[in-house]
Amino acid sequence: MIISQRLLNEVRKALLEIPTKWDGHKVYLDWQNASSSYLRQTEWIGFRFQELCEQLLRPTQMFQFPGPKYKFANFDALAEIPWDFKAHIRQNPRGQETRKVPGTDKWATNQAINNYGASGFLLGVGTAVFNDAVRSFQLWHDKLKGGLSKYEKERLSRGAPSRLRKTKFILEEIWIIEIDEKLVMKMPSFQEGFRNADGSPRKAKVMLDLNMIVPLEKLVFIH
Repeated sequence: MIISQRLLNEVRKALLEIPTKWDGHKVYLDWQNASSSYLRQTEWIGFRFQELCEQLLRPTQMFQFPGPKYKFANFDALAEIPWDFKAHIRQNPRGQETRKVPGTDKWATNQAINNYGASGFLLGVGTAVFNDAVRSFQLWHDKLKGGLSKYEKERLSRGAPSRLRKTKFILEEIWIIEIDEKLVMKMPSFQEGFRNADGSPRKAKVMLDLNMIVPLEKLVFIH
């Protein structure tokens, strides 16, 4: 373990206070009232997890926000090592279990490991309620944020289907993960060979395979 026991204790103590039941309508309305840039984001659960982690970890005075930047990849925080905060839904809309989580830019992850000895993830794992068949939550959010984003308009012009939105989330676990050089070499890649809407190549990301990862600690929330 690269990080200190003190840091691990502080993370555990802070994140045990996290709210665990989130409603998408309330989250977006709170962001609207706060004039938050997150209001236009469609994958709200990940941004809400990041926001809560920052709020709870900042008082420890052990974290800097944001973390180091490597070209176009910015880590969410720095505390002894660079950290990213990710949320993961246990099942897809068809009820199938998912155990792989898109992580951070692969090149940036390797650079961080070279510089600090490891990089870290705080991974919020839980279950979600998905939108109904008529996508009422999506329509409500589009209206709230003032219309479709540029990305959504490009998607429509390509005739690509939109993903089913999540309307609620229950946080069940937080995995505290440390990634070293040996582990990152075993992890698969994500987006390698993919292209953006404008045709430019996407940067490969580390794919966190939860079947291959043993977290430093797992915080479990009982509901």
